[in-house]
Amino acid sequence: MCWKLWLVVAITVFIVPIIEGKATYRSRNRRELTVSEVEPFDVAEVEKYIVGEFGEKSCVFERVCAHYATQASLYPRQQLNWPDVFSQYKRSPDQAKELYLLSVFLGDIVGSPQLCLQLGKRRSCDNEQFGIA
Repeated sequence: MCWKLWLVVAITVFIVPIIEGKATYRSRNRRELTVSEVEPFDVAEVEKYIVGEFGEKSCVFERVCAHYATQASLYPRQQLNWPDVFSQYKRSPDQAKELYLLSVFLGDIVGSPQLCLQLGKRRSCDNEQFGIA
């Protein structure tokens, strides 16, 4: 269980600088933006971070990312459904576990279904190969 916590923390530490421009971490309620304040993400820059951290074969589960991004944008203060997240995590093949959590946290923390769609076009994981719903 300890390595799972480490993986969650590592992915979170990786994603937070993307959305905050490497600023110091702030609590979620301080970094929430109104729709008019949202800056579009540079997909190429986000992709470069992902490849740098997870390697050349890294990918994003577009539907998973978009699902959590939509939930985060509709209900900004809502907690993740942890039983569902870990249930899908356990069912994932070993080579997809890290990428699944990346997709969940990228969607939840960034909260941009559009970014998920663009990343899915550029670095899509094969849902059938990995068995991710």
